[in-house]
Amino acid sequence: MTSTSLLTSSNDGSSSSTSTGKLSATILSVYDIPPPAATTTTTGGANDNGTGSSSSFPSYVSMSIMGKEVKTGKPSSKHKVMNNFRFVGTDGSASASSSSNAGPATNILSLSAPLSVLYPTTVTFRVVFESSETLVARCKLSSTLRINQQQWLILNLFPESSFQGNEKGKGEREFDATKSTSSSKAQETSSTSTTENQPTLRLKLCLSGPYRTEIGAIHSLAQSWFHIVDSISSTTNTTLSSIAQSLPLLHQFPPAKILLVPTVPLAAASVALVPIALGILVLGLPFFLPILVVLLTVLVSTFLVGSGVYFSSSTGRESASIVLGPLYSTFLSTTAGQRLIYQTGPRPSPPALIKMVLPTDMVGKLILSLVIDFIGSCSYLLPVVGEGFDLAWAPIQTIFLMAMYDDRMPGLKYVSFIEEILPFTDLLPSGTLGWVREFSPLLMEEGLKKVEDMRVVLRGEREAMRQQGIGR
Repeated sequence: MTSTSLLTSSNDGSSSSTSTGKLSATILSVYDIPPPAATTTTTGGANDNGTGSSSSFPSYVSMSIMGKEVKTGKPSSKHKVMNNFRFVGTDGSASASSSSNAGPATNILSLSAPLSVLYPTTVTFRVVFESSETLVARCKLSSTLRINQQQWLILNLFPESSFQGNEKGKGEREFDATKSTSSSKAQETSSTSTTENQPTLRLKLCLSGPYRTEIGAIHSLAQSWFHIVDSISSTTNTTLSSIAQSLPLLHQFPPAKILLVPTVPLAAASVALVPIALGILVLGLPFFLPILVVLLTVLVSTFLVGSGVYFSSSTGRESASIVLGPLYSTFLSTTAGQRLIYQTGPRPSPPALIKMVLPTDMVGKLILSLVIDFIGSCSYLLPVVGEGFDLAWAPIQTIFLMAMYDDRMPGLKYVSFIEEILPFTDLLPSGTLGWVREFSPLLMEEGLKKVEDMRVVLRGEREAMRQQGIGR
């Protein structure tokens, strides 16, 4: 096959070394093919495997992207009663391929190209018949597949004439249903129905591709680091075990109760001296604050280094995967996550990434806005040093506010950055201003509606009281 595009094709699922991405489709079956408009003629009855020749018998199924097409051979078998057809690979049926460079037919189709080319495109599947209209299904890859994860799909088939000259119809019929393996198998074994069902194509589809360069480098470094930590941990455990075996038996040590003799006085003195130390710290807070900041920095750094070493070990990685595994899977299932991890084209912006995890409700946004304003105002705790903290916090706050309120108040990001960069302007609550701009019209509308409802109620009560006064 010749092509001027970046795409290369294969009918056996083999990968191409010249491409960085690959789309593989395993054609399983075609269900509920409509009967032909003309009278069906069958020659010689049913052929081997029930593949009788008729106008409703598919010639092949093709997969095409950007003008490049690959085809299967004919189906291997047909259902005895229903108009359903099954495809198998080269190890099953040996039907001939319909392509020009014919080889053994296979139900595995693949097209290779850079992942950035494949990811945003729409793949078209065609079920071609000898004397009936071709049936077509379309599937947009970016909204249907997750890179390097195989999906079981059921695509609704439509006559090709319904797509020609109808771009709106194409968009509406790109992808109609995705079902799991269990539901697919359940429908494949369903009983015969007397009603006419929607024709469907059953297949497995997988879009594979590499990590981004920086993500791949981080992944390689992490694997090397984990290997080093595991080697050191194994050596250390072996050494400690040998040392423990050479030490005297545990019963030769003094009983644990004897250790309470020096421990109790020290604990009592510590309890008595803690209030005194806290009082001194409170009185001398302005003088001790720099020392406390340094000590806190050392403690936090030690904790982070220790946590990093622990979570780099095999035991730590297992513990972290319990919490981080679902979070990573959820993140990777989003469009922004796919664009960040894999080479799908331009990288997502920081506001787009943060927007995925931010709350969208009114109360959640209010709480987060107040927290952002509180952190920005914390620089006043250290009158001089705190202004240096604003230099680091200003871009972070701006990115958060862009993700939250850029749709309603585009100018807020400039106000936020300026009030954080300039000294002594942190009192301006940028986050709360964005919340007021977004939700104040809604609150005002609801408030006016409540006032109007109250007026109606009071008017009714006044009329009722007036009627009672007239009746008396």
